[in-house]
Amino acid sequence: MPSLLRKLWPSLAALAVTVVSLIALPFAAALAVIALVCLVSIVRLRTALWRNAALSVAAFLLGLAGIEFGLYLLEPRGQEVGAVRVQTPPDWYPYDPILQYRLRPNTTVKARATWHGQLLYDVTYHIDAAGGRVTPGSIDTGPTYVFMGDSYAFAEGVNDDETAASLFAQRLNPPAHVVNFGVPGWGATHQVRALETGLFDRAVVGKVAAVIVWVTPPHLERVTGDASWLANAPRYDFGADGKLHYTGTFAEYRWTHPWAGLGWLARTHFRFVRRFTNEAMEREQAKLYVALAARLKELVEERYHAPLVLLSNGPEAAPSDQPDLQYLPAFDAMRAIGTPVISVRKLLGPPASWGGYFIPHDGHPTPLMNGIVADALVKYFATQR
Repeated sequence: MPSLLRKLWPSLAALAVTVVSLIALPFAAALAVIALVCLVSIVRLRTALWRNAALSVAAFLLGLAGIEFGLYLLEPRGQEVGAVRVQTPPDWYPYDPILQYRLRPNTTVKARATWHGQLLYDVTYHIDAAGGRVTPGSIDTGPTYVFMGDSYAFAEGVNDDETAASLFAQRLNPPAHVVNFGVPGWGATHQVRALETGLFDRAVVGKVAAVIVWVTPPHLERVTGDASWLANAPRYDFGADGKLHYTGTFAEYRWTHPWAGLGWLARTHFRFVRRFTNEAMEREQAKLYVALAARLKELVEERYHAPLVLLSNGPEAAPSDQPDLQYLPAFDAMRAIGTPVISVRKLLGPPASWGGYFIPHDGHPTPLMNGIVADALVKYFATQR
């Protein structure tokens, strides 16, 4: 046995280093470490064939690591980068078999964010019995306004009375029942599935006046499940009839369609693959996103006999210095589905003036921005009476 271990320990050590590197290190760094393992192994290999093979693999992996590191350096950095967030309790949006996850009812969450020791925010979120965020200013009689979306609608980084939903409720005259079902990380597939399954019905008081959805460019990659946390999110695709159909989760689809699963893995781990496939993926995501928005409109009208109103933080035709103009075709198509769209970009003005509207190093709306959005909604609905 000792002699066997002496023979095997180099191979076992190389395997352990490889596994730990893949788990603990960024992918480019892991490739570099595995390449070094291959180089070290050359002294242990006895035949020229195996030594040449190890050298070739090491050269390939080092080249790949260099490409990945170069693309990492060239990758644009948004203003949402750098915040260190601590949320207590950490499990305030547990697993849900229908929607992947949703907010835990009757929960109080302490949320704190810092950047290099500088406090960005220290706030409290309250989740009500229906699983929505508490909305100060809302009353217990209808009509009902339903807010949906991701962390923008939920309003990460501000207190309950500083969210767009709450500021809208506080300024609405006459007052109404306003509920906030924004969930951090949700996308259009979550919202469609939530309406199809009647998630919000028990929170409705009286007639639904409108369903308001805050849409942003990051929603596009979520419709194909490409964001890192969406493996068990609802998946939709076009059926033989040309209509959208629920197909289970992204993970289920990838296991039953191995090529799709391998493509997702390649896009997830290799920046050069993402760059190579980016144009085709953006076309697919735009088509799905617009179809999901149209389906959302259809569901709101069928279920609640109410309008869908979109708050769009997507790009407009002008100005030309917006940082995400590549998404303009998708948002133009969304604006053409025949539902009211309030442009947040037009409310905020040119990008040079956006500083006070987003929490630094975090990227979520400040109370100032939420107030501007709330005022625009109050003004819009006043014209619809």
